[in-house]
Amino acid sequence: MREQIKQWLAVGNRAAWVIFGLFTLLIFGQTLLFDHFAFRELALQPSAQNTLAMLMSKLAASMLFASFTFLLRDKRWLIALSLVIDTWFIANLIYMRNNHILLDAEAFNMSGNLHGYFWSVLIYIEWWIDLLFYGLTALFSLVFLFTKQSSRCWQAWLAMVAISAVLYLSAEGLYVNEKKKVQSETKYDAAPFIREHREPVYGTHFPTTVANTSVLYSPIYITSDYYLMINDIQPERPLTPHDYAVMAHLDDGEDSVSLDAPLIIVLLESLENWVLTPQIMPNLYRLTQNDHVLYANRIHTQIVGAPSADGQMIVNTGLLPINAGGTCLHYSHNTYPAIMKLAPDSAICLLPHDTCVWNQTEMSPAYGYDSTICYCDIDTILFRKLDSLVDHGYRYIQCITQSTHAPFVNEKYSRLQLPKSMPWVMYNFIRGFNALDDGLGYFIRKIESDPRLQNYTIVFTGDHRILHYEKRQQMQRYAQRWAKKHKDTRYAWITDLTPLDDCLPLVIYSPRISGNPHYTEDAYQADIYPTYRTLVGAKDYRWRGFGINLLDSTQKRAISEDDAFPLSDKLIRNNYFQR
Repeated sequence: MREQIKQWLAVGNRAAWVIFGLFTLLIFGQTLLFDHFAFRELALQPSAQNTLAMLMSKLAASMLFASFTFLLRDKRWLIALSLVIDTWFIANLIYMRNNHILLDAEAFNMSGNLHGYFWSVLIYIEWWIDLLFYGLTALFSLVFLFTKQSSRCWQAWLAMVAISAVLYLSAEGLYVNEKKKVQSETKYDAAPFIREHREPVYGTHFPTTVANTSVLYSPIYITSDYYLMINDIQPERPLTPHDYAVMAHLDDGEDSVSLDAPLIIVLLESLENWVLTPQIMPNLYRLTQNDHVLYANRIHTQIVGAPSADGQMIVNTGLLPINAGGTCLHYSHNTYPAIMKLAPDSAICLLPHDTCVWNQTEMSPAYGYDSTICYCDIDTILFRKLDSLVDHGYRYIQCITQSTHAPFVNEKYSRLQLPKSMPWVMYNFIRGFNALDDGLGYFIRKIESDPRLQNYTIVFTGDHRILHYEKRQQMQRYAQRWAKKHKDTRYAWITDLTPLDDCLPLVIYSPRISGNPHYTEDAYQADIYPTYRTLVGAKDYRWRGFGINLLDSTQKRAISEDDAFPLSDKLIRNNYFQR
């Protein structure tokens, strides 16, 4: 062994060891930078054991990639390898800003169902951060750009692979040990190469766990996850006696109920509550102040991995998404307890895109819609089509807007004047919602004046929030600076914007609502279903939902959000409502 080590450190290999060390430090440093920029908005407080496991996994991945130094005659190939790694970091960083998770098998599986939406990632590019990774690689490349070491050492490469494996498995052991202490009640088989087994978490808990992993190991999980996905092999999650006991309180009504009031659901793409102001959305804001209208402005989003599809599912069924996201792709043939299935006549779904997006061809019927109509992405046309359907006697309709889909290019239709100094995303986002409200105003005026629509229950809400924390923080700083530096009274309202309050608004018009109640406490997307369920005559329908009726001040939550996520995951995976 001593002679072997001497051979590895021979003069011909010393440059290779230097390059290996530099390459390891480069990749390790970039993984730490990635964590900083990806998770800086999360108040992470990992234990010392988890921190050690995180560092070990990142070092193992860095050494594994850097070990190719010993296999290459021309070390300049390492530049290409480093650029590929940088691209992977940046792709994950952009996806993380959008979805708060790493690229995984779900992301690749959903990509084919987002035709025409890929330009939306433009809003999540932060050039100086993204180019920083390439810049570090460029500096590293200068060290050995003119170095041509011809020696190779298979033994050294195998040794580094072995050391990386030991570090990685040790990190896994620390994770598993920590997980047992935190989630001892969860029964999962040990399968460290399957992310879903390794991190049995739900909803918003997910980001705090992936922060401790190495992004370079994602391909390992993607390969195994995707194999399970295409072969329809999912972790077994049977419903327990405790689950059935909980469901006895949430699922104890009648199987068949007929709605006695017409219903329209309007999902406003990417609507966040802070833009619902008299200046930005005057028409929808006016509606919130009318009689027979419930206004709740603190609806916390509960989407997981398929934003628009998850939002649509929660509003229609009262269920929460599976923990991996993408319920629409895996369980489109399930039986869902959707209110529209109870409609006594045809239900129509108006879409802003082709039916391949979010697997809508399968999901619309699963939610009880008999027909699906697609239209162009100008929402003024959408609301005129909606009004036309009402004129033709249709009483059960869902429509989804498009003008405010990222990157908010339809802001060009807005007449709202804003300061040119405003950050461009903020500028486009605000003007985009002003343009949406202009089209929405046509329909709201019909609600206020048309006797037919005054008999409807009409739900307006956002499907999800869209802007990641850094963008909203940038907007907040701008609004605060504006108050101090500018005296132009035309834009005084800008100082009242509070974009850090990242909730959704809910506006429900119904003749069965007395007065103009405003619900100002924290609520959840799961509360939307049980609220309008009562207004349309489905109070006795078997599935009550996980949330509460926001119009009933005496109702208490039967289940917490933390408990609802894993239970909903099991209900969907086991097709509970098929019985």
